[in-house]
Amino acid sequence: MAIAKYEEIKQDIVKRILSKEFQPGQKISSEAELKSKYNVSSTTVVKALNELVSEGYVYRVQGKGTFVTKALRGTTVRYFENDYKYFDRSDERTEVISVKTESTSEIIGEFEEGIEVQEITRLKYAGDTPIQLTTTYMDSNYIQGASKEQLKSIYDTVREKKNINLFNNQFEENFKILSPVPNEIKKLLKISGEAPVVFITQKTYSADNKLIELILSYKKHDYFDITVTSV
Repeated sequence: MAIAKYEEIKQDIVKRILSKEFQPGQKISSEAELKSKYNVSSTTVVKALNELVSEGYVYRVQGKGTFVTKALRGTTVRYFENDYKYFDRSDERTEVISVKTESTSEIIGEFEEGIEVQEITRLKYAGDTPIQLTTTYMDSNYIQGASKEQLKSIYDTVREKKNINLFNNQFEENFKILSPVPNEIKKLLKISGEAPVVFITQKTYSADNKLIELILSYKKHDYFDITVTSV
């Protein structure tokens, strides 16, 4: 069965992107050029480009054209936290502030229906200085019966209890600068004045694409340093 013309255009452009004919950041053929090349209407070209945008292959700049995204789908990246350059690793410690069953519908709604969700709040220190406040919402099946001491390192506990290395699971993470900082966060991190924090959200998924954990983390900006590399 013949595929739709817009799908043919989309697939052709994807091939050219993946083969590096179109490089990351490079402008691709204009709508007029694509219309002429494939002998189709503007509507067909626009539909193909819209799908490429929604799938993350390209982005549009008004008045300039359509460009290949700089972080392509399917590209493997690794990132490394470099905060240890700011303190001696041997001085790092973690305090578990609270562990409770989560009851907030907004949080529970992120997980599969019927899952009991545990809320674990931890404070990371460099010596006597608090540097990161993290609240983890986790499917309780992965940490059933874990003590506060074990929950200082949740991933180690999951590895021991379930033989699962969550560092290898699919995840998505977002970083943004947060200012002003909520007073409760400022108090726990001992932030004075109007200094911002880095607000980090992360979702980690199981092999069958079910949410395992949702992490909300606040990190002092002067301890935030990451390196991202493609593989």
